[in-house]
Amino acid sequence: MCTIPVKGVLETQWDSGTSMMEARVLRPLWWFGLLEYRREEIPGRRFAASHYYRKTPLFDRFLSFNVKLETAAGSRH
Repeated sequence: MCTIPVKGVLETQWDSGTSMMEARVLRPLWWFGLLEYRREEIPGRRFAASHYYRKTPLFDRFLSFNVKLETAAGSRH
């Protein structure tokens, strides 16, 4: 989590934040060939697996980010 966490997301029984990120952002990028995907089963857990995504060379040709930070006058959180 790279933003200021919300306790409601962190304390839920189901990890819905990760599922939504994967369903709405990562999978479509994988379908278009911008990410590579790998799944590894977790030993001893029947229905659990780790999902790994990695950028392809095509990713940087189609997407770029120009992040600008505002100067903060005070504390941001």
